Amino acid sequence: MAGRRGCRQLAPRTREGPAVADDILLTEDLDGVQRLTFNRPDRLNALNQPMAEALLTHFEGLRRREDVRVVVIRGAGRAFSAGADLKAMGQPDMLRDGPKGDWVLRDLMKAMRACPQPLISTVRGAAAGGGLAIALASDVIVASESAAFHPAFLAIGLSGAELGVSWRLQRAIGLSKAREVLLAGRPLNAAAALEAGLVSAVTPEAELDDYGMALARDMAKAQPDALRLTKRSLDATLEAVSFDTALEIEERAQMLMIARRRG
Repeated sequence: MAGRRGCRQLAPRTREGPAVADDILLTEDLDGVQRLTFNRPDRLNALNQPMAEALLTHFEGLRRREDVRVVVIRGAGRAFSAGADLKAMGQPDMLRDGPKGDWVLRDLMKAMRACPQPLISTVRGAAAGGGLAIALASDVIVASESAAFHPAFLAIGLSGAELGVSWRLQRAIGLSKAREVLLAGRPLNAAAALEAGLVSAVTPEAELDDYGMALARDMAKAQPDALRLTKRSLDATLEAVSFDTALEIEERAQMLMIARRRG
């Protein structure tokens, strides 16, 4: 593909060069669009400690990457992410967040929202538990026909409100529907997610990756500062307490852009 700068591993150890089978994360930089792939397909891209730490490091690093304009997030194989890797319990690479706090995963959610780049999650198969949280921390979610969004937390004996899911989901699909999903542990399939407004589009399986990249390229046509300021304004107005405050936030960003164009 034109503009491809290659794949590289992102894990506790790093090296440049072609991806290998045990790389936890893969990145491709494609003319301002970065494609980030969770690469544990044999475990449905479930989160263990090395993967959680690699994701946190990656998203924290994106804050100063002016060459990356938009990020597309996807999972290798047949799932986006099945959430915490429960089969790793008791193993050295088990996810260690727990009774003392979800430190790494909590910081990952914050790092994703602090990224100036728009984040697009392209979801096929399961986005469960922590995988659902990652999708919700994105700016746009696109799904294939096989996508299923599982809260999962209650099913394994945990609170149904974790990692910002309650905050994001209630704003995405409304109070009643979000509480039905989280309190009853009911997953949303692709069609239901589209109807509820959780995802912006549903594609056939074979078209998901192309759709996500086309959307990212459309975003990347904007001026870099305009793109970043728009994302910041959208986040700020989502939390604004009044319409007047929202107007003020938007006007300040617009004034910055006008000044830069004139400069």
